[in-house]
Amino acid sequence: MLDWLTEPLNFEFMRNALAVGLLVGILCPIVGSYLIVQRMALLGDVIAHGVLPGLAIANFLKIELVFGAFVSGVFSSFVIAWIRSQSRVKADAAMALTFSNKA
Repeated sequence: MLDWLTEPLNFEFMRNALAVGLLVGILCPIVGSYLIVQRMALLGDVIAHGVLPGLAIANFLKIELVFGAFVSGVFSSFVIAWIRSQSRVKADAAMALTFSNKA
């Protein structure tokens, strides 16, 4: 009677998608709450916009897009950390500086 409800679970990709969805659903609120408490709520936007130049450069150099995006996103995070360590600028201001230069 309810076979239509459980039938998609017969496929491995559906089971994998369900497992990843549960994992993301548990981890993202925890990480998000931590970032809000640390006043780093803009970090997701900064990294998302920082990844875009990495995608363009990787596409131009004909290398894996994931590699270019990863390197560029990590570089954005290091730039934020460097700005915070070299000046008295707060975390949100450092992120806004990095965000405005990447966009």
